[in-house]
Parts: sequence; structure tokens; C-alpha cells
Amino acid sequence: MFLEHREILQFKGPVPEGDYQIPFGQGAVYTAAWTLHWTNPTTMLCGNTDIKGIRSTDGGMSWQHVFNTFSFNTVYSFVQKGTILYAATSTVHDLYQSTYLTDIRIDNGKGTIIMSTDNGSTWSNKWDMNHVVSWITLDAQDSNTMYASIAHSKDGGIYVNNNISGGGTWTKLATPPRTEGHPLVIRSLKDGSLVVSYSGRRVGSAFTASSGVFYSTDKGKTWIDKSSNEMKYWTKDIVIDPHDPLQKTWYACSWSGWGGAPNGLGGLYRTTDRGNTWSRILDLPSRAQNTNRVSSCTVHPLRANEMYVTTETDGLWYTADLQQNTPTFTALATYPFRQPERVFFNPYAQDEVWITSFGNGMRIGATSAP
Repeated sequence: MFLEHREILQFKGPVPEGDYQIPFGQGAVYTAAWTLHWTNPTTMLCGNTDIKGIRSTDGGMSWQHVFNTFSFNTVYSFVQKGTILYAATSTVHDLYQSTYLTDIRIDNGKGTIIMSTDNGSTWSNKWDMNHVVSWITLDAQDSNTMYASIAHSKDGGIYVNNNISGGGTWTKLATPPRTEGHPLVIRSLKDGSLVVSYSGRRVGSAFTASSGVFYSTDKGKTWIDKSSNEMKYWTKDIVIDPHDPLQKTWYACSWSGWGGAPNGLGGLYRTTDRGNTWSRILDLPSRAQNTNRVSSCTVHPLRANEMYVTTETDGLWYTADLQQNTPTFTALATYPFRQPERVFFNPYAQDEVWITSFGNGMRIGATSAP
């Protein structure tokens, strides 16, 4: 379980023992941290809102800005192919949060995919995608193929480039049923299939039923709607269980909306048959219907029974019996902020857990042995 945490807040000269800090003041706390990526045991990258992103070369003891020359606002995701790093950028921040669901807030945004060949020290523009880039990932069977989520009411969707080493060109894949241009997460499975989540969209005072989980067995030529009714309005992350060798076990993270149909639908959902059936394994019954919102989840890479779950207003949750039909989740009081975003395990020290957040920077903790 989560034993203790250390804040990553601000620089105050030499770093005291047991305290991690960031070298540019409280701005690191009040912005969102969306993603973390390790390039080696000591070099880390964080994608942020407003400050764009930061880099550490000493395992998180100190951090530096590395995107100062760019005009974009936010980095949403990183991928790495060999020694080359790529980052998804956007001029629109807080994508698919409550205030960024309408076309007018998203469609005017721009985005690029940038690259680095020196371990993230310097970056250059690689592809201008014209619209917000919310996610990038490599094909699990072909690392020369990259997929990108592009957010736009008309041009949005999942795009593919089959020759990134040679520059290549980007092509929009088929549009999944019901969707209206708000893709978020892309997962490429070992057998070549794709799983994606589309997030919320509001028109006037109402959500449209354009969200959910979608599955393709032919590289995005066709899509199958795998959404339960609860996922059709405001789905967030889609996570593949790392301990299922057949990759049939997925977790969908959903937010409750407000104003009618999407009310009370939030929570964490699990399928063990690639989306044919779903069950809600975490509800937040103490919360009002429209604040039951699960953002993401992460299974411990070494222990299949342990999972951490992030929420919009209810903090960080944990279970040690994930394999049960109805796991028991507990809110972790040792994590003191209401809106963690994602949980990451250090791939070089897998009992070291990092939590990014929407407004409280990053925190690092340790997990116990089984």
C-alpha cells in the first residue's frame, strides 16, 4: 500500500534529505501535471499545463524548464522510440475538464508533435497537427507506426503515421460510432488491435452521447462500440491490466456529468472480456451524483492485486484485492490533495510511486512489500 509521501514543491537551495523540490517556485504547484516519462534511471520528463513541461536529470531532485522557446501551453503525453522522444502539445489547457468540453473552447486550439534526440534536453517541431493533440502512442507491433488523438469537432479523431522514422504523413482513421471529435487515450494491444477512449462534449447545456470506449481489430479501419451506457457521456482514461497476458481486462474511468442523462454515471468500470460486459467496481457513494468522478487508475506493476485510483474531488484511492469480484477500495489519507490526475511507477524502482495532480504539483511515495 501507499506508505508515505514527499511533496515536490519548490526550490530552496540544497535539497534537504527526504524532501523533493522543484527549482522554479510555487508555479509548479498551482498548475496541472498530466504525465511522467522516464528515459533512464535518472532522467524524467513531466508534461504540464501553463509551464508546458519540465525535465529532471537527477531522479526528480531538481527540475528545469525545457520548452521555453515554444508557444504552446501544454504537453499531454510522451512516447519514446529508441533514443528519440516525442511529445503531444496543445495551446488548449485542461482538456476535457468541466470548463473545456464545448467546441468553442477546443476547436480554435492548435497542436504539434515535437521531438528530441538528446534525451529531452532540446526539442524541435516535427509535425504540425493543426489541432489539439491530446495523446500519442506507438503501435505495439510496429514502433515505426504512431497514433495520435486529435481534438476538433469536425477534424478530430484518431490519426496514424506509418513511417515516423522517415517523417511520414498523417492519415485520419475511420470515425468510431457516435463520436464527435473528442478522442483522449489510445492503447495499442500486443495483437495489433486498438482500444481508445473518447471524452465528454457539451452543446449548450447538455452533454452529447458521444463518449465511450471503442475497439478496432483492423488498425482503425472499423471500430466496435464497447461502451456501457455509463460511459457514453464523459469517459476519461482507459487502462489495460498489465497482469492479464491476453489483455482482455480493461478499466474504464468515468465522470458523472450534470443536468440530466449523465448524472450519477461516474466510477471505475472493469471488463474481463474486452468490453463485451462491464461492472462498476468503484462507486463513490458519499459524493453527490454529479461529483462521482474517476479520472484514472494504475495497477501495481509487481502485484496484480494492488491498484491506485485518482478522482476529481475525492483524492487518491487504493485496493489490495483487485482480483476480487468486488474489490474493497480505501481513500488514502496520506495523500492530502483532492484531485490527483495519474499514478506512475518508476520503471527502474517499481515500489516508488509518483502522483501527478490538477493543482498540487507532484508527490512521490513508497509502497510496501507484499
